[in-house]
Amino acid sequence: MLSMVDKNLLDLERKINYKFNARSLLRKALTHRSFSKNHNEKLEFLGDSVLNFSISSFIFSEEKSFNEGQLSRIRSNLVNQNALIKVARFISLDKYLYVGNALKSKNGYIKDSIVADSLEAIFGAICLDGGGNSAIEVIVNLYKTVLLKDISLWQIDLRDPKGELQELMQGRGLALPVYSVLEVTGSEHAPLYKVESSVSICDAPTMETKKIVCRGDGNSIKCAEQSAAKFLLEKLRSIGLKKNC
Repeated sequence: MLSMVDKNLLDLERKINYKFNARSLLRKALTHRSFSKNHNEKLEFLGDSVLNFSISSFIFSEEKSFNEGQLSRIRSNLVNQNALIKVARFISLDKYLYVGNALKSKNGYIKDSIVADSLEAIFGAICLDGGGNSAIEVIVNLYKTVLLKDISLWQIDLRDPKGELQELMQGRGLALPVYSVLEVTGSEHAPLYKVESSVSICDAPTMETKKIVCRGDGNSIKCAEQSAAKFLLEKLRSIGLKKNC
């Protein structure tokens, strides 16, 4: 008779449409460092690389007319934390995770960053258990089901805030944005980063250099930078830019 733990693992295997040969790998992929020393961080490292290759090869073969810039932007939008969170929440991954009690809220909710990292760890575990092709198949099928069901790759081709801000500045012959980490709060397992993004523009009609600054936060430096860039873009659009000083 199956234990509750085995039933949960079997249920998760059905959701990702993959049966592990070594279920111990799946258990490890679901284990956060706050729960056990035998945690999933190395599997997450591997899974991140597997995810990037899987999505890169998929979009490369799916649409032959994309140029390198489009491929990079689409991949970035499909492998970022927001995309991982959507997939992870779709399969209710948080229900199966082993985390320390301090990282669970009263209603059992687990932070997005932990859930997203655990999904990458599962991808790494599948690669070790069944090989790269098995991991690619699982990843692509999940993405088709969750993220690409009603949207084309052309629609995914949206510039992220940092990339869009950089292009905006370059297109006007201005210096690139500068990002600075202001502070890190929260626990070691769940940090919160506050980042400042700044640009220098010409303030018409005086043509004096004016510094524009915005701040953003996130559970990684990358997410915080994206947040700051988004606010800075909105501010720059509201005041307009001169192309040349």
